[in-house]
Amino acid sequence: MERSLLELLAGIKYRVIQGDVHTKVTDICIDTRDMVNGSVFICLKGAHKDSHAMAQQAVYKGALAVICEKPVEVTEGITVIMVKSTRQAAAYMSMSYYNRPSEKMLMIGITGTKGKTTTAYMIESILGGAGLKTGLIGSIEIKYGNISRLNENTTPEPVKLHKVLAEMYENGVQAVIMEVSSQALKMSRVSGIIFDYGIFTNLSRDHIGKDEHGDMDEYIKCKSMLFEQSRHGIFNKDDEHALFMRNSSIAGRISCFGIGKNTRGFDSVNSMTYADRVNLSLTDGTLGVMFAANICRKGEDERRHVFTLNLPGIFSVYNALAAITVCDIILSENHMSEGLAFMAGILADFSVKGRLEVVTFNTGYSVIVDYAHNEISLELLLESMRKYTEGKLITVFGCGGNRSRERRFKMGEVSAKLSDITVVTSDNPRYENPFDIMKDIEQGILTVLNKSDMIANDRISFDNGKYVMIPDRQKAIETALCKAKKGDMVIVAGKGHETYQEIMGTRYHMSDSEIIKNYNNKWRT
Repeated sequence: MERSLLELLAGIKYRVIQGDVHTKVTDICIDTRDMVNGSVFICLKGAHKDSHAMAQQAVYKGALAVICEKPVEVTEGITVIMVKSTRQAAAYMSMSYYNRPSEKMLMIGITGTKGKTTTAYMIESILGGAGLKTGLIGSIEIKYGNISRLNENTTPEPVKLHKVLAEMYENGVQAVIMEVSSQALKMSRVSGIIFDYGIFTNLSRDHIGKDEHGDMDEYIKCKSMLFEQSRHGIFNKDDEHALFMRNSSIAGRISCFGIGKNTRGFDSVNSMTYADRVNLSLTDGTLGVMFAANICRKGEDERRHVFTLNLPGIFSVYNALAAITVCDIILSENHMSEGLAFMAGILADFSVKGRLEVVTFNTGYSVIVDYAHNEISLELLLESMRKYTEGKLITVFGCGGNRSRERRFKMGEVSAKLSDITVVTSDNPRYENPFDIMKDIEQGILTVLNKSDMIANDRISFDNGKYVMIPDRQKAIETALCKAKKGDMVIVAGKGHETYQEIMGTRYHMSDSEIIKNYNNKWRT
């Protein structure tokens, strides 16, 4: 597919340094490893690498043009275009190259610290069940029709993103549900896309560090950027940052959701969905929650229906409310008759791999796999699961390498406070020594417990201590399962849906769910 630079640069301020803006290119690349003959290479500055230094290498590999935001040295005759932001240029040029696919489908963007993935899958299930063809882009996968493939970034870089959106449109997708990360907003990956609906789930301290966000203020501001490009803003009214998000919004319509009918400053909204009569349930070993969902919309009578989820915890209610809110609006605006009873039926059997995934165990204790990988999500998870636990709450987790050390201290502290037993293990150590990461976690634990509370590895018993250090993740999980007793709850946190462990740049197969299920099969035999 051939496009002229002039066409791709429409709407972008630029300066021609050398060459001809009418140059025609056959592809857009941001990585020299993906170069093809006749392409345009866009130089990006990242946390660890600045590809401006690779401009000539891109030319050697077939680039006819280079887009940059600072001077580059390339072969004479190659077109060089300078722009203020190459990241924004990449987004707008990719959109133009793939014929603006986002404008041809219903776009639903979800941002927040927690709940994006579960909410996205809930929306996909409801809209798909109602007959709409959906596409999903998120932290687990890119999915549409019979296509499903792993996704490296929650929100892909713009060249990949718009290519995927174009594929979705060509395959008849009508509605796209996209998790929009704060990094994606910061790095302009979704610049130019107008979302029909922007959803805010919640916000807590996360992704603050050298290679992520400089501070909490930047993190909050980046999250709010989604609502500067959304037609309809949908907000969790119970979150302390909800009004900031709303005030950042340029949306013509506003809706909200939460628990209880109080508006919390969200007066005169287009619609409000609220839950009451929330009841956590534990029936025959099945963890869940029941609540009544109520929808108040301008000029209409209030509607109400009881929902039962096979997902535990109050945060499952919030995720469901977000999905119910946007789906009720979409189905109504498309004159589809499916209502609350229909949505309740869809969500009754809903689950997501690695997100509050309950692994069935016929041993009298419960096992949950979850992606909780920071102190806030771990704290909420443990507080919620404590309400279902008759015996001991046993938590198995580690922390990722080359990430904030503060997260390790805090997660150790949270687990020590809220768990009866903490099993510290390895997560994705990446390029760090896993023992160093575990020692950081232990520092957090020791703000609550004493060194004498440590359980010796050579005589592990959950009756004579409160935490244990087991570097081998499989062994750590199996130890927790082996020592758990009737009425206990085992939480395996941090990796969730991931099926690998990353060590020194190599990914080795490892799945928490598989380890648990394999152990269960061995136990049964």
